[in-house]
Amino acid sequence: MNTKRFEIVEELDPASITDVPAVHKKHYEELGYKPYRMGDGKVKWLTEAEKAYNKTRGLPIPKLGAKKNVHVSAGGLRRKRRHRHTFWTFIAEHWVFLAMAAIILAVVLVYMR
Repeated sequence: MNTKRFEIVEELDPASITDVPAVHKKHYEELGYKPYRMGDGKVKWLTEAEKAYNKTRGLPIPKLGAKKNVHVSAGGLRRKRRHRHTFWTFIAEHWVFLAMAAIILAVVLVYMR
């Protein structure tokens, strides 16, 4: 990917731009936009905040509190957890309902005899 296409090359004079109607130029200027020539040759209208964001876009992010040569102990490594089988998980989650169903079934069988 070409990173130069997002690079701001120069600030242009709004009067020198011919492909935008005068009404649009006036509206852009009222909103605080200024024309800039980008690295790929296109003209973009940016505010000061967008210009600052565009300049800082490719800079590396500083890491706060990062220490060099830090040793990670073996206890800090991820361990795989054993998972229960789905049948036992089902029993553990629905044991109350299953117990009530068994009691009701037993009462119905006793009543039928």
